[in-house]
Amino acid sequence: MGELKKIEHEISDESDWHSFQVVLPVGLSCLFGLAISFFGFSCRRAISATGFTVLGIVNKLLTVVINLVVWDKHSTFLGTVGLLICMGGGVLYQQSTSNKPKPPKDMKLQETDEEQQKLLELQRIAENCGDENQVTEGGEGKS
Repeated sequence: MGELKKIEHEISDESDWHSFQVVLPVGLSCLFGLAISFFGFSCRRAISATGFTVLGIVNKLLTVVINLVVWDKHSTFLGTVGLLICMGGGVLYQQSTSNKPKPPKDMKLQETDEEQQKLLELQRIAENCGDENQVTEGGEGKS
């Protein structure tokens, strides 16, 4: 209850809400929030959903490392090891889904050339069949 009375006392004081000391941190907070959103959407367009998740986990890992270095209230050793295991699994999963073997371009060109050759052969056969039908309809081919 001590903090509640302190908050009530702070609110009841005639504070200048429009002072530079109040407006600057709030404005910077809004600016940084917009920047984080903008770059988050840009990043989502550039990488896969799994990659974006791994990026978020790396962000959390950096937060935990800073917490371990700066403050004395942090996660236990077991909790930190568990986080590292999760990070490793996420990175390995990202690698397994992003490195799908792609067929070489030469193979695609070769397949395209083969398909074009087959189409040309079918077109020649169709033309030859059309010429034979014209000859038999004209009466020259019948005996």
